[in-house]
Formats: sequence, structure tokens, C-alpha cells
Amino acid sequence: MRGEPLPPAVRLGQVAVRLGQVALFTAGTLVWIAMISVLSSPSARGHRVAGAVARLAERLRGAFLKGGQLLGTRADLIGPALAAALSRLHDDVEAMSGGNALRAAEEAFDRVPREVAEAVRRPPVASGSIACVYRAELDHGALAIKIRRPGIAHRITADIAIARLLARVLGRFAVFRRVPLDDMVEQIGASLIGQLDFAAEADNLARLRDDLADVPGVVVPAVVPELCGDGVIAMEFVEGLDRTAVDRLPSATRETAVARLVGAVYHMLFMSGFIHVDLHQGNVYFRTDGTVVILDAGFAFQMSDMAATKFTRFFAGMIRGDGESCADILLSTVRGADAHADAGEFRQAVADLVTRNAGVVARDFSLSSFSVELFDLQRRHRLFAEPEFVFPLLCLLALEGTVKAHHPLMDFQLQAAPHVMHGLLQRAE
Repeated sequence: MRGEPLPPAVRLGQVAVRLGQVALFTAGTLVWIAMISVLSSPSARGHRVAGAVARLAERLRGAFLKGGQLLGTRADLIGPALAAALSRLHDDVEAMSGGNALRAAEEAFDRVPREVAEAVRRPPVASGSIACVYRAELDHGALAIKIRRPGIAHRITADIAIARLLARVLGRFAVFRRVPLDDMVEQIGASLIGQLDFAAEADNLARLRDDLADVPGVVVPAVVPELCGDGVIAMEFVEGLDRTAVDRLPSATRETAVARLVGAVYHMLFMSGFIHVDLHQGNVYFRTDGTVVILDAGFAFQMSDMAATKFTRFFAGMIRGDGESCADILLSTVRGADAHADAGEFRQAVADLVTRNAGVVARDFSLSSFSVELFDLQRRHRLFAEPEFVFPLLCLLALEGTVKAHHPLMDFQLQAAPHVMHGLLQRAE
């Protein structure tokens, strides 16, 4: 098999072209927003501006589109109009042409399987930032054929290169001097590049299915290896998926489904340190019977044993309201502490933060505000915890948006308690 190469580096010219593209599209959108502000009625202005922002993310693609997908899960942070506009990007991005899809399949296989060739002749059933998904009809059932977009690797690597440059520039300012920006960019960048490796994604999807096999009410489609190639994944087609269905479910069914999703995420996070970072509405679906379907394990991250253990202990401290324990755990992961840092003052500040947020239901707890305040404490005291912690936080930020929207009285922290306990006991063995 052969496929689009995944470039380990990107040329300076590609970065310059990408920067020019970002500047041009952004400038055009700002002009359009200015015109909307002048010409639109107040009632229509917000929705039209939101639509313009979503179109900008769609045109930029790459890492910008991934960011738009994540923000689309947080109506509580960006408002319902913008969240609704960005939510379209979860599975309704402009599709690639049938010709491009067939060429991508031809590059993936020495001989394109009949089922794949027939599938790409029809419009895709879903279209995301990295790939389009087509339905293949077989005698014994339907398959979902996911095909990577041509050229996406170069666009994402250019975006990561831009992020590296930005991290280096910010690192020159005293306020960011000891922030591990380089580590964060490299880890997130590696995970984004990992989304382009469909062989790895197929493995992640199989692992996700195995890890959640004993979790009731959670469905992960099985991969069909014989129809997979470089840039192509074939899996079971799950019928009846509608990202708006959750809004029509009875409240009891909806809350049961949300609790199942939260339990599945906590099971993976605290038992194995395996994180599905991309839990937006195009990858998570709720069905009328209360079951949850989880798709697309491309943006996943495996925490190191050390980071997974420390994060699990930190969460256990939050559940107990033991702020001092949480502070000690963060301090134990700090690398290269500033000689002038006051560890005692930092410890007390973290303890106060945790105590204030312990035992708060989802409606009244803001993980984003908690994370911002925690990061600001690290910045002010020049003590920065393990950079890997950014991945469970990204996962939980997307999850929190779903919980706030559909099960606001859930105790987000207490719900984790049995999974945290099992994780701690497992790691102590």
C-alpha cells in the first residue's frame, strides 16, 4: 500500500504561504463582519457574524478547523449562536470531490476494493476536518469508509510550525518565560499529526472498542481490517446517528446517556490513561434508547504512567476537597523550578482554589475557569506542572460542555469517584 506521506517537517516557503492564507482569509472575514455590523438588523447580526466565523474556520481548515470544532462544544463559553454555527463543522464541512476521493483510495491500495470504489461514487454521509465518510453497501450489512483528504498533512504541519514560532516569540516575554509552551505545542502537534496516520487510528478505534466492551450502553464500531489502507479506514456503519437527537430525548433518557458517556471517558482516563481528545458532536452520538456511540479515535493520546498516576491522584484530591494534596501532586511534577519561586505560597493558593470548587455540580462548576485560574497561579509563581495534563483537560473541557447542556445537575467530580478509586487500586498493584 502507498499513501500520502506524512511530512516530519515543513519548508519555510510552505509556512509563509500558510501565513499569507491565514492573513488574507481573516482580513476578508473581518471586512465582511464589519459590513454585517452596519447593514444587518440587531436580531440577525449575531447569527450572521457567527456564520462568518464558522466559514472562516472551514476555509482555513487544518488546526483552525479543529479549534473551531472544540469551541463548538462550549455554548456556555461562546454563546449559543456561535456554538450552533461552529457545530456544523463537526460533520458537515465542505466535502472533497468524488474524483479526489477516488484518487486518495487509489493511492491507498494497489487495487481499490470494489466496495470502496462504489462508495466514493456517492456523496459522503459525513464530512469532517481530516476526512470524508462514505457508506458502502454489502450483502450482510453496511460499512462506513473514511477517506483522508489529500493535502491535509501539509496544511496541518504548516499550522504546527506557525504554533512553534508563536511559542518561541511568546517565550521571550517574562510572563511566559517558564511556561512549557514548547512542550505543549510539540505534544498537541504530535497528536494532530497522529490524526493523519489512519493505521494508528484504526488501532486506536480497536483499542477503544476493547476498553469499553464491558461498559454498558456504549457502542464503538468494529474496524474491518481487510478494507483498510493508508488513508482509508473501513468500519461497521452504525445506523440512526443524528447529532441533534439528544435535544429530543426525554430528560431521563438524556441524563442516562450523558452519564454513560462521562463514565466511559472516566473509565479510559483513570484506568488506562488513554484519552479521546476529540469528543465533539460529530464523534459522539446519543440514540433514542439511551445508548452512546463513540466514533473517530484519531485525536487520541496515551499518557505516560507517571502523568496518568499523578492526574488520577490530583482528581482524587479534588473529589475529597483536599486542596493541599492536589498542590503537592502538582509540585511533584514541576520541571526546572524558578529559583525565586515560593512553593509554600503556591501550595496555599492551589489548596484554596481546589477547596472552593470541590463538590460543585456541573451547572455551577466551570472547568475552563478553574483551568485558567490554575494556569495563572502557575504563571505567577513560576511553577509549571506536567505538560501532559493539557490532554485530559482538553478532553474534559469538551465533555463538560455536553454535561452542562444536557445534565447540568450532575456532580461532575463525584461521578468520577469509582473510576478514580479503581485506577488508584490498579496502579498500586
